[in-house]
Amino acid sequence: MDTRYYEGYEGEGKVKVWSEESGNVYGMVIWCGFFNTILDGCFNSKFQKNGIIECYFNQEGFYDEKWEMKYPDIVLEELDKFNEKSLDIRNEEFIKECKEVIEQLVAFINLNIRKEKNIYVEYE
Repeated sequence: MDTRYYEGYEGEGKVKVWSEESGNVYGMVIWCGFFNTILDGCFNSKFQKNGIIECYFNQEGFYDEKWEMKYPDIVLEELDKFNEKSLDIRNEEFIKECKEVIEQLVAFINLNIRKEKNIYVEYE
């Protein structure tokens, strides 16, 4: 698991995004501060059903248990709509890190779409 986006925040909330291959688990561990900010920046009141924004808005899915990303294409569309201007935060370095997390998430999701692997998200 890639933990670089959780390093320095140990003990605080985290989100795991992962997949499994040949019995091995691989993915990312993300500090919830980054993850929540990203979802805030992607939020649209007309969010799509079965996407990650719906889970975020309703505080269900990955908040309750392991959530399978059944429609990764929807999640990719949502991440593509990240708008830093909609955030209350103006810290350029923090926003830069959030964009880096988005890039890594998009790459991870695309890789697993190609490999036809299930992707899971869980808030801890």
